Amino acid sequence: MIYVSYLRYCLDCKKGIADLHVHSTASDGHYSPYELAKMAQRKGLQYLAITDHDTTAGLEQLENMKEPRLLEIIPGIELSTEYEGHEIHILGYSLDYNNTKLQDTLKTLAVARRERVYRIVKKLQEAGFMITIEDIKTHAVDAVSLGRPHVALALLEKGLVSSISEAFEKLLTKGRPGYVARYRILPQEAISLIIGAGGYPVLAHPGSGFDLKLLPILIKEGLLGLEVFYPQHNLEMQEYYYQIAQINNLLITGGSDFHGHEGNDNSFFGNIPIPAYTISLLTRTSKNR
Repeated sequence: MIYVSYLRYCLDCKKGIADLHVHSTASDGHYSPYELAKMAQRKGLQYLAITDHDTTAGLEQLENMKEPRLLEIIPGIELSTEYEGHEIHILGYSLDYNNTKLQDTLKTLAVARRERVYRIVKKLQEAGFMITIEDIKTHAVDAVSLGRPHVALALLEKGLVSSISEAFEKLLTKGRPGYVARYRILPQEAISLIIGAGGYPVLAHPGSGFDLKLLPILIKEGLLGLEVFYPQHNLEMQEYYYQIAQINNLLITGGSDFHGHEGNDNSFFGNIPIPAYTISLLTRTSKNR
């Protein structure tokens, strides 16, 4: 594990009680919201934030479950945005996911995602790959938010690639035969939507290519947090982003970005340090709604 020394500068951080960044079958995760909740309970977690890409359908599924839960679900989402050629993911926490403006935007994004997948399939067929939209749908039975991971899974199942990473590297990234640009909202709009729904907007995994020169712009628009603790953030990056968050008075969060697919490193699920204050704030906000 890469988090052995986090306590030397984050005395308030705790591991094994929460995960604030997981994905379900409502977007591109392997497990259903119900399965994720059960897995979290078995690990002894007390809090779980399901943060599906551009959809809250997973939260709605959990809300409709009758049996009691031993952990608290923090309403969340991960909005995919773009600003001047930079892809930026904005997490939203403790939001009212029934907010009309938020749901209207999510419906628009769902249609755009679906249309994109159809275009990807057509391009792959034209390039000689025998794949159909029905093949993709078998990997997205519960998914409201269709995406390239579903295409990659279908390609893998049909033996057209040897791994998910190969599907992306050879076929689905920019300049490759199956690439189709995606419609994305601006990060400013994502931040506004989350705040408008009473939530906390947080910049996801800044170590994954985020240009820090853009941070003041996002803060000016209302960004309230930074995902400091993340599987791909080594100790040096954690300390760096921790300091950035403190300097800018941003809420410090962490999460595993758990998808649960075979071949991924799933050991981080529930094992990311998170400040106790962060959990207290997010859960208090959810309860007061």
